[in-house]
Amino acid sequence: MSTHRSPSAPAARSHILMPLVLLRDASPSRLQRTRPSGKQMRGAVHLPSRTSSSSPPRRSALITSVPAVLALAFLLILVAVVFLYSGTTTTPSRAVTSAGRASEARGGGHALLSPTVGSIGGARAIWELPAAPAKSVLFVAHGCHCRPENFWPQSPRCPGCVGLPEDVAITERALRRRFAVLALASARECWSMGKEVSAAKRGIRSWATENGLADLPVAALGASSGGYFVSRLAAEMKLAAVVLMIAEGSFGTGGAPAGYPPAMFLHMPKDQRRAALVERNSKMLQSNGVEVKELRSLELPLTPTMLSDRIPGLNRGLSERIWRVFTEDGFVDERGFMRKDGRATPWMDAVVKRGFWEEVSGWADHIQEELNLAYGYHEMTSLHNDEMFDWIEEHLR
Repeated sequence: MSTHRSPSAPAARSHILMPLVLLRDASPSRLQRTRPSGKQMRGAVHLPSRTSSSSPPRRSALITSVPAVLALAFLLILVAVVFLYSGTTTTPSRAVTSAGRASEARGGGHALLSPTVGSIGGARAIWELPAAPAKSVLFVAHGCHCRPENFWPQSPRCPGCVGLPEDVAITERALRRRFAVLALASARECWSMGKEVSAAKRGIRSWATENGLADLPVAALGASSGGYFVSRLAAEMKLAAVVLMIAEGSFGTGGAPAGYPPAMFLHMPKDQRRAALVERNSKMLQSNGVEVKELRSLELPLTPTMLSDRIPGLNRGLSERIWRVFTEDGFVDERGFMRKDGRATPWMDAVVKRGFWEEVSGWADHIQEELNLAYGYHEMTSLHNDEMFDWIEEHLR
């Protein structure tokens, strides 16, 4: 099993993980996905979003004894200050950038990705309601060593949020489609399939009631360990649809019970063992009268702008420099496809040798997620968002 290694250079220690608003001591300390072992998804440390700060432009004072001139001078100063503030060129934080790109869905309301951090039944929880009246609830379950904070970018409302690009893209699309999004933290590094399922069921229902959403249909999406979890949750509570991402599901010896909701398997066929298990469980569900949909997420070529295109806030110049490292060190083939899993590619060491790790370190886990996605092996994916949400909406009732 390969895990991604932090570079040995001192610069690798220059960013310190911001503390979460801890509402439960069981919050995982290792977060980034690695190649799974069996049914679990392992991880490494996520770094927080890097924020930038700028000093406001200084105002200059004009003093005159003539009231009319004084009024005119004040007006000119006011205009100048507004102009200077609007022209500030410092790079915004990733949280602000991500929210800004999605704010079009709000139509002048509060910015998209403005979550609430709280506790539900003793579990750490993050949620957000859409600007327009919600038409459904989407419960999302993270994978092993991951957490709800991956689904929202860092912001004043969630200073401990990580905002991984694929996870956030799913949250954004759900909110635009008027889903109220709820994420809970697992009690331990991975989800358990017993009492935790019943606790999540009670938590989702109580949260929906408190937010006036009790009459809305509920869909669930889980990745890896979260996929097994929601497959069990679907057997205990009424769900409109369930999406099992990079997971074949867990159905027990009795298979799917009567009334099991439509199920989508969104997996990466490069993981051949899991693909075979997905096929087996798909046939089992269909034989029990359950509607099944399969989506396959394939590898992608690494291009000069792939990272800047997919990671809000990462600039094109840095994306191109990282891409050159991959081409010069032979991490990609002549077509741009990665030769090895991103977790087994020593790209961080290569960046350290080039001398620009300091610029990259704050983005390391965001980049790692996209490299795993490019290789097409066991990673969260938003590549099929439209098809996935279209399918979910077909089953809302």
